Amino acid sequence: MSFFALKTVALLSMLWDHLTYVWPLAMTVETLFFPDAAETVPALMVLQRATDYIGRIAAPIFLFSIANGYRHTRNFKKYALRLLVFACLAEYPYYLLFGFHSNIMFTLLLGLLTLRLMDWGNGKRTGLGYVLATGVVIAAEYLALTEGGGRYILFILVFYLAEHWPVRKKALLWLFLMPLSRYRLIWMIFSEQLFTYRWFHMLCINALGPLLGVAFTFFYNGKKGRSFPGDKYLWYVFYPAHLLLLGLAQQALLGV
Repeated sequence: MSFFALKTVALLSMLWDHLTYVWPLAMTVETLFFPDAAETVPALMVLQRATDYIGRIAAPIFLFSIANGYRHTRNFKKYALRLLVFACLAEYPYYLLFGFHSNIMFTLLLGLLTLRLMDWGNGKRTGLGYVLATGVVIAAEYLALTEGGGRYILFILVFYLAEHWPVRKKALLWLFLMPLSRYRLIWMIFSEQLFTYRWFHMLCINALGPLLGVAFTFFYNGKKGRSFPGDKYLWYVFYPAHLLLLGLAQQALLGV
């Protein structure tokens, strides 16, 4: 898959995730086709749970794109500035839709800066960069600086450092790393004995669902793919624009 194809998959996955956040699939289908149903049709809930995984594809691909973009960018400062500008533009629409701050573009920016810090540190002294990057990951995780916290920064580092690993080796790493990154959720489920279908689904969707997005990155062929005038900014503009439209739609539905 080309980089263009990967980003398109991520964009559609993100759009699906946010659309079904405003209009849950089961509720929407029930309203349109089963308006007289006394309760939600069980099959619709199964459909809802199955399609939840579609929305988990996006984040790993976006994180991969930062590692890939850092490796190939011709102007690091412009790249970082572009992320900062659109992160700021997306902050109000993000808050409007979800009710809290620190959208994922700030995560991507922090990940990009961490890669630069790591390479700078390693250039000064062998291993120093890894220590500095670890510090950023820990701080981002415990201070909850951005969406995804330290685990998303860690994922960007892994995508960057393991780029040339064989697919089998990368797959084994991610099969271990992804569930481990959700240690808090796993601990809560087992410590509080929340052994119900609802919590099992939450564990699967958060600890295993993103592996679908990681799997897509294994098919990256190293090529840029299609291009057109302004394509560099399409992905950036789409993020705040769709958040704003969906946020306004949600406010209208709620009568706010």
